[in-house]
Amino acid sequence: MKKGWIAAGLVATLALTAGVAFAQGHRQGPDFAAMDTDGDGAVTLAEFTAFAQDRAASRAERMFTRVDADGDGMVTLAEIEAARAAHGGRHGKSARD
Repeated sequence: MKKGWIAAGLVATLALTAGVAFAQGHRQGPDFAAMDTDGDGAVTLAEFTAFAQDRAASRAERMFTRVDADGDGMVTLAEIEAARAAHGGRHGKSARD
């Protein structure tokens, strides 16, 4: 029962956040249908978690690709520092900090 309340709270928070963003003219939140993978009109905690993990993985891949300046599939400290410098140094601390 507790998981059901947690899932309901997460969905309600997501819906409220998307509604506020839409009202403020920002990009709308994720498509409910994309989260409701079984099409039953409700999003379970498992569906929500899978959706969030997929989005996080996609974002991480895009970030990695941008930082991997030479495209060799590996990121060096020099590439991380160059990416940070290109963004005004506002993306975290270096290994030396």
